[in-house]
Amino acid sequence: MNIKVDPAAVTPEQFFSWVTAQDERYELVDGEVVMMAGAGRRHDAIVVNLTAALHAQPRGGPCQTFTGDTYVITSPSTRRMPDLGVDCGKPDEDSLVADRPALLVEVLSPTAGGFDVTVKLAEYQSLRCLDYILFVDTDSPNVHLYSRGANGAWTDVVLRGIEAVIQLSKLNVTLELRDVYAGLEFRPRPRLVE
Repeated sequence: MNIKVDPAAVTPEQFFSWVTAQDERYELVDGEVVMMAGAGRRHDAIVVNLTAALHAQPRGGPCQTFTGDTYVITSPSTRRMPDLGVDCGKPDEDSLVADRPALLVEVLSPTAGGFDVTVKLAEYQSLRCLDYILFVDTDSPNVHLYSRGANGAWTDVVLRGIEAVIQLSKLNVTLELRDVYAGLEFRPRPRLVE
C-alpha cells in the first residue's frame, strides 16, 4: 500500500514527523510513503532468535544491536527498515535512524524475498560504513552473507544447514544457524522419484 502525504515528494523530515504517530510500519522510498507488509510467525521467531544471539555479543563495545524500528538512510529520499542490524556509530537516543550501520539483516518472506535480494541489496551495498548484509531464508536453514573486503569489494557466500556458522569477524560476532532457527521445524523438500 502506497500513501502520498501530499502531491509532491515527501521529505524525510515530513515522513518522520508523520510516521511517529502511525501504528503500522512504513518506509520512505524515493519520496513516497510505502506501508510494510506484516510478518508471519516463522519470520518473527527468526528475528527474535537473531536479536538475542546478536545482542549478547557486541555488548560492552562501541556497537549496538537495533531492531526493525530503526531506519537506515540509503539515499537522500529513501529510509529503509531492515529486520535488525548492528550500529557502530553514536546515534542520539531520540533518533529514529542508525548512525553507522555495520550489519543489516533481512529475514526473507516468500512474497518479498526477491525484492529484498535485488533492490535492497543494491541500496545497502552503496552504504560506505556497512560491512555485512545477511539475508535469512524462512523455509530452510540457509543464509546468504555479503561481506565487504578491505579493498571495498563485496563477496558473498551461501551457508546451508543447521550446523553452519556465520563469522562476522569485523564485529567479533559468531552466529550458529542452530541458534538462528531455534524452535523451528522444517518441512522435507519434495524429491523426484523414478
